[in-house]
Amino acid sequence: MADKLEWEPAAQARVDAAPFFVRKLIRHKVEKAARQQGLSLITEALLDQVKQKQMDKPDN
Repeated sequence: MADKLEWEPAAQARVDAAPFFVRKLIRHKVEKAARQQGLSLITEALLDQVKQKQMDKPDN
């Protein structure tokens, strides 16, 4: 498991462009996904993957 996660500058810029009140939630979800996948680098592709997974969830 990756302890220290690094962010690609482009991925970090995308999170920084999000409204301030959701940035922490986005970071948490993306970092959790990275750790589950054994990744140490957070990329735009991972952001897209997490976003798509969230969009595919059925409404409760």
